[in-house]
Amino acid sequence: MAKFSWNEDNTAQLVDMVGAPDETITQAQLIEVAEQLGTSARSVGSKLRKMDYSVQKASEARSSAWSEAEEAELVAFLDANSGDYTYGEISSAILGGKFSPKQVQGKVLSLEKTSDVKPTEKVAPPRKYTEEQEAKFVEMAQAGESLEAIAEELGVTLNSARGKALALTKSHNIEMPKQAKSNAQARVDVFEGVDVETMTVEQLVEATGRTARGIRSTLSRRGLTCVDYDGAAKRKKLDEASAE
Repeated sequence: MAKFSWNEDNTAQLVDMVGAPDETITQAQLIEVAEQLGTSARSVGSKLRKMDYSVQKASEARSSAWSEAEEAELVAFLDANSGDYTYGEISSAILGGKFSPKQVQGKVLSLEKTSDVKPTEKVAPPRKYTEEQEAKFVEMAQAGESLEAIAEELGVTLNSARGKALALTKSHNIEMPKQAKSNAQARVDVFEGVDVETMTVEQLVEATGRTARGIRSTLSRRGLTCVDYDGAAKRKKLDEASAE
C-alpha cells in the first residue's frame, strides 16, 4: 500500500469534510475523517492544526457524560457484535439512541475498542482533472513548461497546478515543473503593516480577512498580544504543557 501523503486534492477533501475552522474538531471527527482519507487521526489532527484549526486533544476525549452502566452496555454490545456495526448503527442500537454517532465514536476511542467497529466506507476524492487534462499536464511538464503556463493552459489556479504536479511526479515519474516566479517572495505576513497591539480581535478580522478563531490561533502560535486577547500568555501555557 502506498504511503499516504498530503496533496492538493486530499487537503481540499479534508476541508470539505470538516468545514470552516469555527469550531473545535473532536477526536471522534478526526477518526472518521482519517478512515475516509486512508490515514491516521494523528496525521489529520497535525494537518488541521497547521491550517489554524482548533483540534481536541486525545486526552480530552477520554472524559464524557457516559455513566458506568451506559459504558458497560456499550462494551457488551461491541463484544457481542465485534466488527458488525458502524458508529451510526451502534448509536441507534443502544441506549435508545441517547448518544450520537460522534459521541459513540469518541467513547469507543477512549475505550480503545475501535477494532470492534465496522470501518466506515471510504469516499473517493472528487476528480478535479479530467484524463485529457492530466495528459496535457504531463505533456507540458515533459516539455519543460512552467507551472504558470500549465495552470493558464488548463484554466486552474497556480496552487492547484502545484498540488497536481506533486501527485504526477509520483504517478507519472515526471520532474516537478519549475515556477517562473518564486512564490517565496510573494508570501505576505498576515499581520504585515498591522499594529496588532493596538487592535481588537474583531478589528484584526476586518484588517486581514481571517476568522476570529484563525486570528486567535495565530496570535497564540506567535506569542502576540492584542487589545482583547493575550496570545503571549496562551503561548506560554502551551509551551509549559508541551514541556511536561
